[in-house]
Amino acid sequence: MTTRTTFSAIREPVLAPGLVERVLTKLELRQRPTLDLAGLNALYAAVSANIPFDNVQKRIWFAGPQTTPLPGGDPSEVFNNWLQHGTGGTCWPINGAMYSLAHALGFDARRIVGSVIVEGYPRGANHGSVVVTLDGINYLVDAWMASFKVLPLISGKPSSTGHGIHDIRAVPIESGFEIITYPGFSREQTLPFRPELEYDPVDHALFLARYDRTKTVGFFNDAIFVCRHLPDSIITMGRKSKFHLAADGTLTKTEPTEAERKTSLIQDFGLSQEIVEKIPPNVPGGVAPPGL
Repeated sequence: MTTRTTFSAIREPVLAPGLVERVLTKLELRQRPTLDLAGLNALYAAVSANIPFDNVQKRIWFAGPQTTPLPGGDPSEVFNNWLQHGTGGTCWPINGAMYSLAHALGFDARRIVGSVIVEGYPRGANHGSVVVTLDGINYLVDAWMASFKVLPLISGKPSSTGHGIHDIRAVPIESGFEIITYPGFSREQTLPFRPELEYDPVDHALFLARYDRTKTVGFFNDAIFVCRHLPDSIITMGRKSKFHLAADGTLTKTEPTEAERKTSLIQDFGLSQEIVEKIPPNVPGGVAPPGL
């Protein structure tokens, strides 16, 4: 069993200044975000619209010899892969990258961990996220949720980002908050996230340890999954289906051919042709998120 101790000697990652500038350029942020709520929302909206939640690099890793660590443990690797191929990652890589970028830009950011409550998935520290503190207020800045607007977490008070199909909500509960979010292919099925106080804050080593655990416990090891939040829609590619959620909530589901799937991953999701050609076939009968 892999534990945090396995990774304890690994240093906190630091993004090189040149890499930060390249990322900001591709995010189309012509100026560095100001260190206030407006700047944080500008940064988060750009990340939400441009960096997908996907398991592309992970699926490629599983099809190989598996002699290296899981891809994306280092935030620099996540951003370099995104710059070259358009890939993002699952929650641990992209939120590790979100934290590192916010920190590099001067925000008071920290990593947190909690549980996404979903049928068939073990609870307890199964999701890594990010919180930024501004003027004494905590804001959830989660790259997986991609809500375009950060979510204030004020003790005892409900809150919402108020962005239609991208909206997420915070509901006060005894242990803190339950964050109500949704999968990109449904606004009827909720995916609650409960931050766990004993994992606030956590370091890079714990993120790596929990990510490493997903090699044997996870929905994103056997079949392709790519979700992209666009300002007016959410598109998702799953095991056999493609979903388009329009701004008015209309959901369209199609079953593309293999050729259509590859074309869509390049043209609609923004992946490079090189990386799409490397995606291995889905594992027959493998585990995948419910509904796909």
